[in-house]
Amino acid sequence: MPVLHPIVQAATLLTSGSGTPKEKLVLGGKLIWIARAIRGDWTPDLLERANRIYHGLLQGSTLKKAVEEMDDNAANKCLTQLTKDTVELAAEFELVRGQGRQHR
Repeated sequence: MPVLHPIVQAATLLTSGSGTPKEKLVLGGKLIWIARAIRGDWTPDLLERANRIYHGLLQGSTLKKAVEEMDDNAANKCLTQLTKDTVELAAEFELVRGQGRQHR
């Protein structure tokens, strides 16, 4: 069984039912951070989108601090948007990665 890339793990975690919104934001954010560090796996445009998603979550702060400062309503809204963006990015990432394997 292939190992899931961290961006796919993030999408899976964010869409799961377990964990509070704040917990999911922190864990999902950490997985996105890890995914961005694996630069050889990304096309330039997808990496730029991953960077925008990650930096949008931070809002100029550290991940933990940004999430801690959110009220529950803001955390829910942020989780909804982060989930949408990450799921779309993970799907495109897997599509591009699959096409790369076919061309080898």
